Amino acid sequence: MTNEEIGQRIEFIIEQQAQFASDIQLLREIQAADAKLLKEQYQNLSAAVVTVVGLVGKIAEAQERTDRRVDELAEGLARTDAHVAELADRLNIFINVVEKYISRNGNNGAAKES
Repeated sequence: MTNEEIGQRIEFIIEQQAQFASDIQLLREIQAADAKLLKEQYQNLSAAVVTVVGLVGKIAEAQERTDRRVDELAEGLARTDAHVAELADRLNIFINVVEKYISRNGNNGAAKES
């Protein structure tokens, strides 16, 4: 191999090394930009998760309040049903008394007219 061929090969190796170094630098810059972007995305995602967890907690509390209120309403409805049943019983008794009164007076009135 001649000195000129050796020189060409050395020059080729040096150019390749320079290109390699340039590519490595570009990759480092891209990696740094990606790392910065990933950090921002991670922070945004973390904030979103905290927000969602807070909302889920508020929803759970609201659900507990709703459950308590539904229980109270169910108890009130049961009391109302009992009162309505009692009132229906009393109304039936009253109707029976009135019917007996009317039937007695109706018979007496018919007997007096004859």
